[in-house]
Order: sequence, then structure tokens, then C-alpha cells
Amino acid sequence: MAPKKEKESKGGEETLTRIAIVSEDKCKPKKCKQECKKMCPVVKIGKLCVEVNPASKIAWISEELCIGCGICVKKCPFDAIMIINLPKDLEKETTHRYGPNSFKLHSTVKQYIKALTGQVLGLVGTNGIGKSTALKVLAGKLKPNLGRFTCPICLH
Repeated sequence: MAPKKEKESKGGEETLTRIAIVSEDKCKPKKCKQECKKMCPVVKIGKLCVEVNPASKIAWISEELCIGCGICVKKCPFDAIMIINLPKDLEKETTHRYGPNSFKLHSTVKQYIKALTGQVLGLVGTNGIGKSTALKVLAGKLKPNLGRFTCPICLH
């Protein structure tokens, strides 16, 4: 069952947002029939939610238009798509994002620094949740773009 549609945030109500992740390693538009696009209910009503063709390197999914139904995830023959429904809009808390339809680190660097001051900290978790990215930001090896991946070197 698809999640409820987004609501305007009024006095404590949470909005539902989603992250669409398309794996560059797994997505192979030249070798599939673009099932993700053909089966998408949003595309079927005429909106460009999924953009892919045989000439594309990878599929592109509009996070704004996506309703979070998960049909594209199930239909992709290469298991290249992940749709993650979030309970609230975390845009204000985005520390780093590599690009559209890719990994997004939600947290503030201040929280990490506060935890690390004078202490030893262990980061444990499954693959792909941002452990290395968080450490690179803390070490100064990666400049956080605060979610503005189109302008990677500016922090305005």
C-alpha cells in the first residue's frame, strides 16, 4: 500500500518525503526494457516521474513526483532502485548529498563534533548509511555541500 500523500506542515504535522536512489553500478538501461518507467503509475498519468531510455547511463527518478509506491523497485530487473520514505522533511538537516537520486547524509556536523570532543567514538552500521562520508566530513577531506549538489564547492 502506498503512503499517504504529502500534507502541508501545519502546527506539528509531519510531511512525507522520499529519497530515490538509483545505483550507477546496477542500472543498465541498454540491457532492460525500462520496466521502471513503463510500470510507474505517475508516468502512466502523464507526468515525468521516471526518465530513462536506452541511451541513458542510468534512470532518473523525480523525488518530488514520486508517490512512494515501490513498483519501480520491484520491477527493476537489476535491483538498482531504492525508494526510501522519510517521516518528515529533513532538508534542513542535510549535511551532504552526492547528486540527484543518490546517497544523502542527514545530520548536522555539530552533533558529530559534540560526540567526538575528548571521546572515542565507534561507528557501526550496515553498508551505505554514511559512516565513511561522516568521517570524511569530520576529517576535512570532504567539504559538505549541505544538500546543494549542483554547486559542490560553494557553501552558501
